[in-house]
Amino acid sequence: MWQSNILISKNLNADGILKKSLERIDGLYFAEGEDGQWHTFDIAAKEKDRETCEGAVRESIGDVILNSVKLQRILSQIGKVKINSSLCALISSMLYYDSEKEHDFVQKQIARLDRYCIDGIIDFRLRELVEEWKELGNIISSTLEKGYGEKEIYSLAVYMLGERKNTSLFIADSKEILITNVSQGGLVNAPEIYPDKSHNIINAIVKYGASEVVVERGNVDKELLNALRNLVDVKIL
Repeated sequence: MWQSNILISKNLNADGILKKSLERIDGLYFAEGEDGQWHTFDIAAKEKDRETCEGAVRESIGDVILNSVKLQRILSQIGKVKINSSLCALISSMLYYDSEKEHDFVQKQIARLDRYCIDGIIDFRLRELVEEWKELGNIISSTLEKGYGEKEIYSLAVYMLGERKNTSLFIADSKEILITNVSQGGLVNAPEIYPDKSHNIINAIVKYGASEVVVERGNVDKELLNALRNLVDVKIL
């Protein structure tokens, strides 16, 4: 039996994001606890599932760091501004800028750990990366101070996205966010890192570098449809 544990501050584990990720790992057993300002997870798997579960746990930790924590660090530089659809698109484009390189770097930093203190990983192993995230936040803050309008902000977001993949995503009508990769099949993981559902949909479109989005008529509101049209080609069924 493989066993380990994860420690994360409640501040970083907003809305129980780590628990939601762990719940999706087949073969993983875990018990959640809390101590003051900390959440703890005792995790375990049968020996035959160890390699798969251990890798999935590290991916889950990486997702929390590169989605939720990175977003927190970017927003800390912006101040208290209302996030509308265009600003969400710009923030998300910064969030996934250089994402493959960052993913590989984070996984390398945690690859040999037996136990995981996520706050410690961020503060010590990833401190240079965190400074880069703060700089991304400063770029957004500077952009807002210049008074750019919606079109200019969307244009900057598209520029940051760079070359698109030939990917078509279908947004289903559901209380939950269900986005299907039409090109490859299967649902895509839509991180729930914004309070607003529409913003999480925009974030997912940016994350997966979609070139096209397909929606059924009436399934998205006017503001979300406008946002999607500023980012990708939109087909309405």
